[in-house]
Amino acid sequence: MVGVADLSSRVRPPHVLLAVGAVLLVAGVGTPLGDGDPAARAGLLTAAVVAGAVSARASAAGLRGTRETLAATAVVLAGVAIHDGGPLLGGHPTGPALLALALTGVARLQPGPLAWPLGAWAAVQLAAARALTDVPAGLPRTCALLAVALGGLAVVLAARRTLARIALVTTAPWWLLGTTGGMATAWAGGGAAAAASAVLTGAAAAGLLVVRLEAAVSPLLGPPRAVPVLAGLVSGIAVAGALSGGPGSEVVAGYAGVLLAAVAAAVLDGWRRGLLLPVALVAGTTLLVGAVAQLAAAAAWRELAVLLVLTAVPAVAVARWRRQDRPAAVPTAVGCLAAAVLLCLPAGLLGPGSAAALLTALYVAALAGGLRMPPDTRRPATVVGAVAAVAGLAVLLVGGTRDQLVAALAVQGVATWAWALAAGRRAPEAAPGRAIGAACLVLAAWVTAAETGGAPLEAYTLPAAAGLLLAAGPEMAQGASWPAWGPGLLVAAAPSTVLSVVESGAGRPLLVLAVAAGTLVAGAAAGVRTPFLVGAGTAVTLAVGLAVTSLPLPLAGALVAGVGLLALGARRELRPVGGFAARVADMR
Repeated sequence: MVGVADLSSRVRPPHVLLAVGAVLLVAGVGTPLGDGDPAARAGLLTAAVVAGAVSARASAAGLRGTRETLAATAVVLAGVAIHDGGPLLGGHPTGPALLALALTGVARLQPGPLAWPLGAWAAVQLAAARALTDVPAGLPRTCALLAVALGGLAVVLAARRTLARIALVTTAPWWLLGTTGGMATAWAGGGAAAAASAVLTGAAAAGLLVVRLEAAVSPLLGPPRAVPVLAGLVSGIAVAGALSGGPGSEVVAGYAGVLLAAVAAAVLDGWRRGLLLPVALVAGTTLLVGAVAQLAAAAAWRELAVLLVLTAVPAVAVARWRRQDRPAAVPTAVGCLAAAVLLCLPAGLLGPGSAAALLTALYVAALAGGLRMPPDTRRPATVVGAVAAVAGLAVLLVGGTRDQLVAALAVQGVATWAWALAAGRRAPEAAPGRAIGAACLVLAAWVTAAETGGAPLEAYTLPAAAGLLLAAGPEMAQGASWPAWGPGLLVAAAPSTVLSVVESGAGRPLLVLAVAAGTLVAGAAAGVRTPFLVGAGTAVTLAVGLAVTSLPLPLAGALVAGVGLLALGARRELRPVGGFAARVADMR
């Protein structure tokens, strides 16, 4: 009811009288004379001229409603006059074209009424619709459709508010049909036809962008980014189709998309950035994705690898010179280069060892690049680098040698451990990074031991113990000693101690006893409880075990070591030096 009340508040009785009179006039004149006879057409045109002349007189008298009504009546009568009685869209385009020219001239002479330009635009569309029935499909029809669309966009820019909105709404179907045909022709055609279709489609997209700046019609075009995204998508698809002639042109198309997006992001600013950057990003992404899809479908691995390397170049430049963009540039560069390296395998450009070495180098580069970013933005670079590292190991497992696998594990382990140490003790990734780095080093040692064959037990237990100590890292020098020292020392001591007791022979027990004694003394001197206790416990356990198994020579060694330790302990108690003065309970 609110709408009815508002409408009735604007409508006056004279308006109703004018509308009813116009309808009756058109019905009374047009019905008996609109049969296609030349005399009848002349009569209708005469009536239209008279209505136009009276509209001009009404305009001079300041009667705006009368002026507009009579102008609309004249347009309708003229339209009925040019109708030949057949289907509306099946006639010859000459009549609507001449009517459009006449109405355009009248609109120049009498710019006040909206009916003149509106009628001219309607006549142009009718003429174009009739002409299209004889236009062949492909480039000619695309040109015709986009010509009407561009003409409608020009009308939107030049017309007043009401006419601009009407022109935009009526231009939309032409624009959609024209751009759809342009994209289809760009992909289906070849050579000049495809290039021309891409250029015309890009021009239609640019015209829509210009119209987006017109305040009178901007509310009809949706959110601010809708038109730029649509324009970028349409133009990107068309250009990708025009450059789809082979692997070489597809590489050019993909790299053009990369450069378009990168340059736009680096150069544009202000309102131009808000309008044109979405266009560039969407168009560039469309070109790149289309090129990658076509190259992958054609199994053109060499060209695809080249495209990915070229894609990484702008990302590397951005990571080097634009610190604020590094969180996105570093993982992009590493990911593209890693994918290129993997594609070089089926292309025959690299072997498994070389590919794994390059992937490991990319992992190290990703870790180094992450350290130059704020802590809360490192994760994407770290994740992409880790994927590259795992891919390198997988390549070596499938086609590499054990020596190459050991080298890759060692390099990745050292790099990961050093990265975690450089990240800082309080960083959330520090402890997992130390653990992963230590695990890689342990695996490298185990693979080496397995390759030699017949390796002793310590070839496996001692690397595991060293890995646990490396995983503890700075914690070994701070805080309680058991969480940092205990697991590693127990893994190092327990298996060897048990094996020394169970197996026959004097070499291992003596070596274990010597190492236990050294650990005990070092822990006491440094004031660290866990090495002290583990060394003492290992020596006692070994001595008891050897005594039980009645091995005379190792038992004699245990006796000698025990006497030496008793003498050393008595001397240090008599003359305290360094950490030997502290009680065991006071050790950390």
